[in-house]
Amino acid sequence: MSSVGVGAPRRQVVTAALLIVVGVLVLFVPAGDEGRVLVPISEGHGLSAVDGVGAALLTAGGTWLEVLVIRRLPYLALPPRALFALGLLAGLGVGLVVASAFSGFFWWWAVGAATLGIALLVLVPLTARR
Repeated sequence: MSSVGVGAPRRQVVTAALLIVVGVLVLFVPAGDEGRVLVPISEGHGLSAVDGVGAALLTAGGTWLEVLVIRRLPYLALPPRALFALGLLAGLGVGLVVASAFSGFFWWWAVGAATLGIALLVLVPLTARR
């Protein structure tokens, strides 16, 4: 990587993480304060305007963070087995979060979020490092 913008990866990771945190906080707004459901997803799940803003922030921050991690993967020097395990863990987490929104097993989103969070807790500090 070039020496231009030496702290750039760290600033970008922090900015992406802040977008994710703000998006999650917006999604935590109680259902009674969100307004009417604009797009019903499944029984007990629906997308309101507030949810749309939170999802947009979460998507922008998450995608930005994913691009940063993938662009820096060659510099992280992780063994292939560790990369496979982290990818499997992250994929399982995302799958459980999405499946819980579209099906009846509601609390599995917490398991999915935890597994995805573990993968992120390993990769993000390595990515933010110079």
